[in-house]
Amino acid sequence: MKDQFPAYKGATVILYNQDGNIDAARDAAKKIAGWGYKNVSILTGGFQGWEKAGKTVAKGPAASKIAYVRKLLPGEFEVEAFKKLVKNPSKGILIIDVRNASEAAANALPNTKNIPLEDLEQRLADLPKGEEVVFHCATGARAEMAYNVLKKLGYSAKFVKAKVDFDKEKKGEYKISE
Repeated sequence: MKDQFPAYKGATVILYNQDGNIDAARDAAKKIAGWGYKNVSILTGGFQGWEKAGKTVAKGPAASKIAYVRKLLPGEFEVEAFKKLVKNPSKGILIIDVRNASEAAANALPNTKNIPLEDLEQRLADLPKGEEVVFHCATGARAEMAYNVLKKLGYSAKFVKAKVDFDKEKKGEYKISE
């Protein structure tokens, strides 16, 4: 079933045995972790333990395919919406690139403004009042940090948890992916 697993390696995968015996689940967890999945766990007590704990159980036929929809983190801006925003800017939404100045000078997304993460608190005056701010960087890590800085200061902001790859040969060429 490896080919049915989500491409996103950060997906949460929870395994259980119907009878609560975790040996087979443990073997499966090792195999799935070996495929690169980072959030693999085993449900202690299996399905019966879940029911005994009074947890919600869906009724009906079991699914035959794996379906995964990643939940956005608090403050996270959806990647597909971000791609559209970069191509077609929206009035009232400002995209801030929080990579350092040399990274942004080498290549940047269109319709963005660079305010390096380390300069953000000193450059709050550069953020227009009344506009939504969406932070991005190369991977989403610094963008999330920038979001947390502004959130603590009472600002309304979002961040994109996406990988942004710039073509080193062609300035202005880029790819955005989860």
